[in-house]
Amino acid sequence: MKQKLISVLLAISLFVPAAALFADEPAGETHTPVPVEQTQNSHEETSSGHHETVGEDLPYWSVIPFALILLSIALLPIVSHKTAHWWESNTNKLILALALAAVSFIILVLHGWFGKIVHTLVFEYVPFIILLGSLFYISGGIRLKGDIEATPLNNTIFLIIGTFLASFIGTTGASMLLIRPILKTNSERKHVVHTVIFFIFLVSNIGGSLTPLGDPPLFLGYLIGVPFTWTFKLLPELLVAGIILLLAYFIWDTIAYGKEAKKDLKRDQTNNEKISLEGQVNFIWLLGVVLSVAFLNQNYIPAINENPYLAFVREGVLIALILASKFTTNRKVREQNKFTLHPIQEVAYLFIGIFVTMIPALILLEHHGKELGVTETWQFFWVTGLFSGVLDNAPTYLTFLSLAKGTLGLGNVAQILADPHAESILKAISVGAVFMGALTYIGNAPNFMVKSVAEENKVKMPSFGGYVLYSFGILIPTFILLTFIFFR
Repeated sequence: MKQKLISVLLAISLFVPAAALFADEPAGETHTPVPVEQTQNSHEETSSGHHETVGEDLPYWSVIPFALILLSIALLPIVSHKTAHWWESNTNKLILALALAAVSFIILVLHGWFGKIVHTLVFEYVPFIILLGSLFYISGGIRLKGDIEATPLNNTIFLIIGTFLASFIGTTGASMLLIRPILKTNSERKHVVHTVIFFIFLVSNIGGSLTPLGDPPLFLGYLIGVPFTWTFKLLPELLVAGIILLLAYFIWDTIAYGKEAKKDLKRDQTNNEKISLEGQVNFIWLLGVVLSVAFLNQNYIPAINENPYLAFVREGVLIALILASKFTTNRKVREQNKFTLHPIQEVAYLFIGIFVTMIPALILLEHHGKELGVTETWQFFWVTGLFSGVLDNAPTYLTFLSLAKGTLGLGNVAQILADPHAESILKAISVGAVFMGALTYIGNAPNFMVKSVAEENKVKMPSFGGYVLYSFGILIPTFILLTFIFFR
């Protein structure tokens, strides 16, 4: 199993130059491959400020495969025992994703958008999966050992550290690194569910808002031209939401701590083990991931502007960092972390379908966005966020960014960043996608991972609906406050 991730990523890296042969004369919207940071610049604007349409306009029913794959992600795990069992197989997910992608492929080719498919897979899907894979695999080689006293203060410090780390090693990496230590720390306590829920809120979602490494939507934004450091501008929103939730957690956990049996607290105080780390070398490889994403682009390698395929030097370095992690980390560290490739395989398989089937939705929104009536900053925040909560936040981010472009009549990210009002909408979309991915278990991939690990450790997590009651009761008031402060 451990060889599969390496094999998949190497196969993808070999696919890139092969796909280039088909991308030389595409028939769709994107005539020639462009650097990933300038994807949205590949269109020439007309005098009216709208994109020149190369392929035929698509029928509205062309979004049906996209809707079906997202509904499958939302419903198949919970409809019945049989569908849940079927959904557990990554092979079945791949079959479903490829089947729906094939339908969209035919629709797009018939309407002259073949080039858009190739461009999406080569310049968006491949970098997306390789970055996630590198963060997932390298962070899986770090093991945080120990068992400190499970006081409200110590638990809150865990959440603060995780919230900070999420932006730099990804929400998936931070979640998998810290969820087992915090569960072990709280293993003597009976009231633990609220800790896992706030962990999902802060570490698995909101904390990943400061860099493109933090959460998949922001990395997709980076791929289409949002500068690496632009997301630092989301720090005020992160601080307000983070402080509110951390204070709420500390008060909640203080009350819960007072309800614990004295014998359990005494056992917690005596069963302490000093915190320690194994696999520290992987922090070097994680730093390499950060530096690769930040600097291996056309801003620092001008030749990429002439030959966009040189941008894949970044993906080559990321794959090398995965190999470095594999060969420099004791195998027992990942075994003790109960590390498997199942989660990243699930993402890779499903997103093949998602990236292809969402193309019609993106095209339609970009060309007909003004007709939908979503124009205000606060509207983009809530619509993007609510869809991110019930669907997947990465394609939702791209969909509503395209809607914003169509509504504002702007052709690319550079134009958005040059317009203060448009930039405020980009902030609203970014914060909505990242923050409101915490509203349900299916809003962001780490949510379900954390739930599964907690249940493996005998924590009785709430059902899908039960979790929504927690999230709506705690998060919605927080997001309403953010709306009045930042998105009016």
